[in-house]
Amino acid sequence: MSRGRDDDGSVSVELVVFVVPVMILLLIFVVVCGRVASASISVHAASAAGARAAAAANTPLAAAEAARNAVSASTDIARTCTSSVDTSAFRPGGQVSVQLTCPVSLSDLGLPGLSAVRVMHASATEPIDSHRSMP
Repeated sequence: MSRGRDDDGSVSVELVVFVVPVMILLLIFVVVCGRVASASISVHAASAAGARAAAAANTPLAAAEAARNAVSASTDIARTCTSSVDTSAFRPGGQVSVQLTCPVSLSDLGLPGLSAVRVMHASATEPIDSHRSMP
């Protein structure tokens, strides 16, 4: 019985034509997901830092300023963020909230054709110590 050799090397061709592009796309997907997750973590950490700083301030005006300073100092992403500070319950035993909206560009990943901007939202609320004195 003779065996035909018409399909010699077909596995190599299938690997190059089908599997390698799929693996490259999967790698790109993982990189983009990692970037989005990292940006989300940074935005949430920045909002938490802002809320902590605001809760330690003495007046509502100082709380808003402290929150903005803490947000901008906490991450590079925060430079493009829009923040709002809710000091309506700023009193001993009250709370202060910080909301962030940050556009995160994915174009710096260096992937061709990827120039998307993803908008991240985060908020954090921090209680104000009920035994502290207010001016």
